[in-house]
Amino acid sequence: MRPRITRMTRRPHRVLAALALAALAAGCDDAAAPSADGPETGTESLRLLSLAPNLTEILFAMGLGPQIVGRSTYCTYPPEAADIPAVGDTMHLDLERIIRAEATHAFLLTRRRETVRRLEGLGIRVVPVEADRMDQLREAIRTIGAETGRPRAAADLLSQLDADLAAVRRRVAGLPRPRSLFAFPMTVGSSRIMVAGRGTFVDDLLRAAGAENAYPDRADWPTVSPAQVVQMRPDVVIINAATEGPADRQARIRRAWRELASVPAVRQGRVHILEAKYLTIPGPRVGRAARLLAETIHPEPDTAPSFEPAAVRARRGSGGASSSALSRAMAEGNDRPLPRPARKASPATCCARDIAAGALRLRSGQAPARRAPALRGAWRARLPAPRQGEAAP
Repeated sequence: MRPRITRMTRRPHRVLAALALAALAAGCDDAAAPSADGPETGTESLRLLSLAPNLTEILFAMGLGPQIVGRSTYCTYPPEAADIPAVGDTMHLDLERIIRAEATHAFLLTRRRETVRRLEGLGIRVVPVEADRMDQLREAIRTIGAETGRPRAAADLLSQLDADLAAVRRRVAGLPRPRSLFAFPMTVGSSRIMVAGRGTFVDDLLRAAGAENAYPDRADWPTVSPAQVVQMRPDVVIINAATEGPADRQARIRRAWRELASVPAVRQGRVHILEAKYLTIPGPRVGRAARLLAETIHPEPDTAPSFEPAAVRARRGSGGASSSALSRAMAEGNDRPLPRPARKASPATCCARDIAAGALRLRSGQAPARRAPALRGAWRARLPAPRQGEAAP
């Protein structure tokens, strides 16, 4: 015989059902993304792991710095990131620290299944993104905004990036676009050179800075031989030496590149060594990177080349310390294009400059002894004839 169900036995089931529905509704409200018109809230419960430098910069730029509870070893900017515990990197995770951090989300660039599996095994929502190209960077910012409930902050950051890049493009509009090669220092014991291929975000930065990538093919970061560099004939070479090295690292780099004397950039003294880390970090500072590249590729006509002797730079006045016209224009908020570079000097003018440079080297004892008579003769030939009663120099 079936047991009789009394009113007292029905009532608990009804109460439990009501409580379950209420809890489900509350959970849905908490998980709902903020509307486009409403305020962005609900980030207090977020505990974020940022496992790439550019992602840490993006999170800080979107106002999510306080929610980061763990960072990669390489995340050093902004300075506030140093106060966040380091949890290794995507290749070597410190699982003990990650467990203590009690993270809810992990943002990373890698799609290595092992890394994703380990983090997901700890109950963390893993969000892999890509940022090898400018369009991927933009999509990564949107994804972070959606995952953290900050779509408006993501949109504001994208607008700022667009404005920064547009400002650089305006100021180099109409200028010649030299063939520029973006490279890393040669590895010790190897003659291969890693360069930025077409299609990378550095390629996008070069175009924004008013240059054409000298590497002809679409590739991420290919390695090339010195012979290939000679074939590419870049007008400008930019070497990113942001990583730490020996004290004489720049001198070593310059000596290595002087061996490629047939390359136009080397011959014209347009090999530049830059040490700004943000040049290769696809994040909120891409506009700043484009500006630095533009200032390097389009200097003032009287800016001394990077390989010019120190005595010549001193003779020219500023020692290479003057800022470019682009820098001044941006500081003044001037949107007008940069002035056209001065016309190419005539052979006679070039000869006079060479003679002056040689004379300075001669005075400082840098000129080879066997060339001294020729330099003296050429130098004297360019001077005005002495007046009556004056001795010749």
